[in-house]
Amino acid sequence: MTEILLLCILGLGIGGFYAILATGIVVGHKGSGLINLDQGALAMYPAYTFVTMRESGDIYFPWFDFFPGPIDIPYKLNLASSGLGIIPSFLAAMLMSIFLGVAVQTLIFGPLRNKPPISKIIGSLGALVYLTSLASYQFGSRSKLVDGILPEGIWKNPLGLGGGIEYSRLFLVAIAIIIGGALALYYRNSKIGLSTRAIEDSETGATLLGYSANRIATVNWLISTTITGLGGILALDFVTLTPTRYTLFVIPALGAALFANLTSPWLATVGGILIGTFQSGAAGLTLKAWWPDLIPREGLRQAIPLLVIIIVQFSKGHRLPVRGSRFAERQPRAPTPFRWKSLCIALIALSIWVLITGSPITQGRLITSTIAAILMLSSVIIIGYLGQLSLANLTFAGVAAYTSSRLAADGSVYGLSAFALQGPGFPSPLAMLVGVIIAVLIGVLIAIPAIRIRGLQLAVVTLAAAVAITEIIMGNESLIGKGAKSNLSVPPPKWLGINITVDPATSRDRYALIIFCSFWLLLSITAVAGIRKGITGRKFLAVRANEKAASSIGVNVANTKLLGFAIASALAGVAGVLTAYQQTVLQISTWDAISGIGNVSLLFLGGVGHIGGAMIGAALSPAGILSTTSSEGQILRTTTSGALMIAIAIFRSDGLVSLADPIKKKFKQSKLHFPKNTTKSTDR
Repeated sequence: MTEILLLCILGLGIGGFYAILATGIVVGHKGSGLINLDQGALAMYPAYTFVTMRESGDIYFPWFDFFPGPIDIPYKLNLASSGLGIIPSFLAAMLMSIFLGVAVQTLIFGPLRNKPPISKIIGSLGALVYLTSLASYQFGSRSKLVDGILPEGIWKNPLGLGGGIEYSRLFLVAIAIIIGGALALYYRNSKIGLSTRAIEDSETGATLLGYSANRIATVNWLISTTITGLGGILALDFVTLTPTRYTLFVIPALGAALFANLTSPWLATVGGILIGTFQSGAAGLTLKAWWPDLIPREGLRQAIPLLVIIIVQFSKGHRLPVRGSRFAERQPRAPTPFRWKSLCIALIALSIWVLITGSPITQGRLITSTIAAILMLSSVIIIGYLGQLSLANLTFAGVAAYTSSRLAADGSVYGLSAFALQGPGFPSPLAMLVGVIIAVLIGVLIAIPAIRIRGLQLAVVTLAAAVAITEIIMGNESLIGKGAKSNLSVPPPKWLGINITVDPATSRDRYALIIFCSFWLLLSITAVAGIRKGITGRKFLAVRANEKAASSIGVNVANTKLLGFAIASALAGVAGVLTAYQQTVLQISTWDAISGIGNVSLLFLGGVGHIGGAMIGAALSPAGILSTTSSEGQILRTTTSGALMIAIAIFRSDGLVSLADPIKKKFKQSKLHFPKNTTKSTDR
């Protein structure tokens, strides 16, 4: 027990960081009505600014050279060849936080203030993808351990518990408490606080009283990003700095913010500290001899924020504040598939052409895009048709990939893999079937919260679930075997006696895999088009439009949601198994939450309610048919996609596929003007 108590005290440090992020989320929501999924990235970028200023004297700006060539856009400035001291670096990082606050409000959330909720979600996801990818491009994606600015030293034998606790952890939690308490008093007693509360209660009413919603939102965003950047810098003493790690700290922060009902900075502070201490104490329990190996240490840590979020959503999901838009919610259009059979024929022609004339690189890109299209079609079902914003479809794909590979394994090492999978050696079709079924079961389990919640609240649940499931299942050596997080061997699949894998040493023998993946894509397109045109699709759209109205006309809303998640999970499972076939190894990084967000972002960019939108998003996917070979080019492409998502959210929420609407309109008008002659000729 003493050991557990000591670990709980150690968790105060990371809990303080969660508390500061959660406070920033609450303040941002108070000003704009937006639950910001980008809060972790807004802590990460100033932290990198602080580090690079100290190490090299370089300050990077949050953009890149969009137009290489004659037009040179500076994105880096060297202020000292040997680096700057702590104070100048800290001041520069805080100025960067302020700049980000002005930028996100002016360029993103200000224009989105009166947009539908779905547009705000797209904008928030776009900002997350943009900043995370940009940081990977500018600073690299490798982990960094750096010295922070908090006092050094160790408190030995605290409270007689033994061991030691760094003073930096105690200072950070103390700063978090001061910030939370100060903001609670500020919003209770200041003029800005009064104005913010008036906007929260009724934006229209407050506007009529003379309050400026834009000005109040800007002030609150400045406060939010400033304290968030401060938290990112202070956490450097004991948190490894990587773009994705910092970005995903938003999940426990969201749990704390929801615990505070998105209204109280003080309760958000308390919630963040509690989550941090619970995570640390729970990690101590996993070291006990009686703890089952089936639940890994990291998996338990990641599951705690998920449990908090689910409990809060179920207990008071309907009472969480919803505001920000004066207009009724408008979902992206989900029209009846337009000439989808012609699309299938075009895809067949493309596959044949690549088979005959394409290089191995082009063939590999086609396979990647084909699989990505199946995965995005699963999101078309759940997001575009059913209106449930799920960010976990890639995780469902990973579950199917790991399950099918484990079942098909016989303990052999294949190709370039580092570790072998142990398994019963099931035939490939049976292993794939069971993997897809397991993905469906996991998807339906995650869908249970969707019975009561939707929109951004559901996105938060599925994002937390994606992180937790990745660690609990795919990173679990008790389930997967030794090297669960490394290169695990995928058994070469055989269907009808045909080996459809790719030789990892030579990258040859892609022909069978291209045909196999194309078959599953055509089957998926046919299924999605049939669902949209049938009674199931009409039920999905009814639930998406208005759940109460759908229920009043006899639609079982709960069963419809579960069915949508089951279909989407099945398609994702197929895509996951095909990905394992293509890559020949299993790597946990393939299925992480950031990759899942990137996948959904590309779908929104293409058009979330369209089959054609899935095709566009798949073509733009990393290593897809329109990708580049260099890793730098891939990162820049992802960064550009994030920027385009923001533009899509502001100007055209239906995605790039909607640019073809005038063509489709003219085509339909021509059919009306020249109808088919259905009467039989009477000429003899």
